Amino acid sequence: MKRILITLLFPLSVFAQQQIKTKANLESVTVYNNGAQLTHSGRVNLPAGTSEIVINNISGRVNENSIQVGVSSGVTILSVQFNRDFLNTDAANPEIKKLTDSIKLISADLIKTKNSKTIEEQTLALLDENRKSGGTTSGTNVTELMKLTEYYRLKNAEVRNAIAALSVIEDKQNQKLSALQQQIAELRNHPNQQLGQLVLQLMAKTNIDANYDLSYITPNASWLASYDIKSSSTSKPLEIVYKAAITQNTGLDWKKVKLSLSTGNPNYNITAPTLNPWFVSTYNQMQKALMGRVSSMEIEDNKLNEIVIRGTNSLQKQAMPAPSTVNNYTSVNETQLGVTFDIDIPYDVNSDNKPHTVSFKEYEVPAKYKYYAAPKLSTDAYLLADVINWEKLNLQAGNANIIFEGTYTGKSYINPANIQDTLSLSMGKDKKIIISKEKQEDFSSTKFIGANKKQLFTYLIIIRNTKKEAIDLSLKDQYPLSTESDIEIELLDSSGAEVNKETGMLTWQLKIAPNETKTIKLSYAIKAPKNKVISGL
Repeated sequence: MKRILITLLFPLSVFAQQQIKTKANLESVTVYNNGAQLTHSGRVNLPAGTSEIVINNISGRVNENSIQVGVSSGVTILSVQFNRDFLNTDAANPEIKKLTDSIKLISADLIKTKNSKTIEEQTLALLDENRKSGGTTSGTNVTELMKLTEYYRLKNAEVRNAIAALSVIEDKQNQKLSALQQQIAELRNHPNQQLGQLVLQLMAKTNIDANYDLSYITPNASWLASYDIKSSSTSKPLEIVYKAAITQNTGLDWKKVKLSLSTGNPNYNITAPTLNPWFVSTYNQMQKALMGRVSSMEIEDNKLNEIVIRGTNSLQKQAMPAPSTVNNYTSVNETQLGVTFDIDIPYDVNSDNKPHTVSFKEYEVPAKYKYYAAPKLSTDAYLLADVINWEKLNLQAGNANIIFEGTYTGKSYINPANIQDTLSLSMGKDKKIIISKEKQEDFSSTKFIGANKKQLFTYLIIIRNTKKEAIDLSLKDQYPLSTESDIEIELLDSSGAEVNKETGMLTWQLKIAPNETKTIKLSYAIKAPKNKVISGL
């Protein structure tokens, strides 16, 4: 450090300085949920003394505070400066190069078309001149005039048709050329294709072939988790394919890079909080009401945030993966700041701000299958797969495609912050389990007893299993609860349900044989003053 400071006291002009350009190779990318770290490397020949090194082919969107540069021993870094590069965009963008090549070919064809059209137009002019001279020449007999007229008519039509055809070709070529030029202009002005460069001031003691590496954080990249959840039958384990939708518009296309996916965030505020003195004072009732309103709004916001953030975590592999899976190329590294999935497969991710889906991990986990139904809301029976020990799977919040018995059954959502001991995944509806809930009018009534009114409600829930195998069904329903002291509710018949008196929830755990029909009776009574109208029934 002392050597660098002493060097900076002298004007840089005392050193023999020259500018050297080099292109950095993008080696690896660590993608975070919000941002990415890009790592480049390269090699440059340095003469003795100081040199200005311009490193091209880096992102045009860089957190300049995050730039780190390393060089070979014997080389001192005097300064580092980041610039946006407006000159090398075409070279770095293969699409622009492809369009430029197409423009060259079409321009050449257009020149040929124009030349052919000019020749035909000159031929037509020559025919007209010959027609005039032939018409004024004396001594032309009738036979020769007829031959000349026929020749002129045929040749004139031929040349004019050729000119018309060439005009159509010329128009199409002009239109295509204009479209290509507009597309190139769009790409050159597109913010996703903005490159950057680093300008280094380096000092070398002797001539040296120096290696350098650099890394930086860019905010213009992210990844979102998604899943394919597959099951071939209720007797087989559950397959979970962990996928990432990577989006980047760093200005630099990632070609054959080593990808890592991290659950951490490079933009966390790492400054430790400091407590300041806490003062209290009195305020009037109006201020209190206003503050109470603001506080209630904050509570609602917090509740909303809790709903949005909730989700699920992960599960440990229970079986060795097949050699052909992506597990052979992915390693998992856990730290206190997050989990990183290192993928040992080179990937291409273009700077187009579009999601690029990558499958990077597969799990095979045991699951307990059961059916679930809540006939008050739906008469369908849902097949659920319950997974335990899911915490070790390192799952992120994301959508899940459910595939059961080779058929896509729908979408679900996994959120690691919302799962308790068991991760329950809905695998779809089973139409072979028929459920109905009907009110029994003969066993429902309304009676007036003095100043009170007593209403009796009776329902029958009928479940029929038309499958060839027995099923386990978790059936849920509910009875109402009272919020007023003069309204009394009594549960009369629950057919042996597990009753939660605080929530009014009823749960039946049923085992239903093939082709068996079971009937559940639910009955409750509501007693209230007859002059009151009870809402919510």
